[in-house]
Amino acid sequence: MNASKKALLILATLVGLVFIYLRLNRCECKARVSYSGINLNQGINLDSLYRPVDSFECKEIYNAWQEFDLISDSFEIVREIKYSPGRKLLIVVHYHEGEKHFGAIILPEEYDETNQYPLLVWANGLDQRNPAVDLKNGIIRTLIRNLPEHFIVIPSYRGQALVAYGKRYCSDGFFGDAFDGATDDALRLLAVTRSEFSGIDAAQIAVCGLSRGGTVALLMAARDSTIAKAVSIAGPTNFLSEDFYRRYGIQYKYQFLSWTKSLPKIRSKVLKSSPLYFIENYPGRLLLIHGRNDQIVPVENANAIISKLKGKDHFEFILNDNQHEFYDWHGIVEWLTI
Repeated sequence: MNASKKALLILATLVGLVFIYLRLNRCECKARVSYSGINLNQGINLDSLYRPVDSFECKEIYNAWQEFDLISDSFEIVREIKYSPGRKLLIVVHYHEGEKHFGAIILPEEYDETNQYPLLVWANGLDQRNPAVDLKNGIIRTLIRNLPEHFIVIPSYRGQALVAYGKRYCSDGFFGDAFDGATDDALRLLAVTRSEFSGIDAAQIAVCGLSRGGTVALLMAARDSTIAKAVSIAGPTNFLSEDFYRRYGIQYKYQFLSWTKSLPKIRSKVLKSSPLYFIENYPGRLLLIHGRNDQIVPVENANAIISKLKGKDHFEFILNDNQHEFYDWHGIVEWLTI
């Protein structure tokens, strides 16, 4: 074989390998995101949608949450990875009503099921351009590295991919159901982790999240009183607001208005995604952090929670001069471990 033919063969082989790699790693979840339905409720009556909330509405939702089915139909470990010496990372899948949901569970260092370990759920943020949670994310790696004696549980919410070591695992469902629905998914993964793994200390379960994850952390705490600690950073707290409807435009319509439902059902979905109305009776420790200069989620979201909870023994808050970013993860680790 002459040199030119050999070069062409090598090039063809490389192209083939690249094609196979891209095919295996294409973001199936990203392909599902569509804004085609955002104008389905274009004529909705905003005055009715955003009328003041009454206690009956909140009580009805809270009672429905108490009846919510947390049980998964099945559970499977699909991949086991040696994360670090003495520590394993498990990619798991659990099914509910035929839909699959992936998540990651990092076992404590030198895990011994006869011992008792704390558990942390990491609730990730929202990026509609990239519907994925990547385990190589620096925040996730910092938490894992600095919490060696914890179970770390990382859900991929509906319509979101879990990215682990170059492979994508795409969860079923509508990616736009990014707050109430994401909380359903996180609570189910927490429930299946508690049922499938021995050694979890039921008195030391925590959740921490940033941005959308901050909202999910508050909603998980409001819905599950067995969660002992919650950290919410820069999360929206009240979507039942015409200001939010105007501020977030397409994104807001995609999440709440891109399906054909009655106004009461749309209002209920928006309300169930707004922890401001439900967090007041959470009995565990709560740390709320927000930047005064946040242009994505204005600090008024935090101030509304602070006005409800300020003075309660279990509630702490930090208002800093940040925008939407946060850096003091070692401070979060310290708060979680005291």
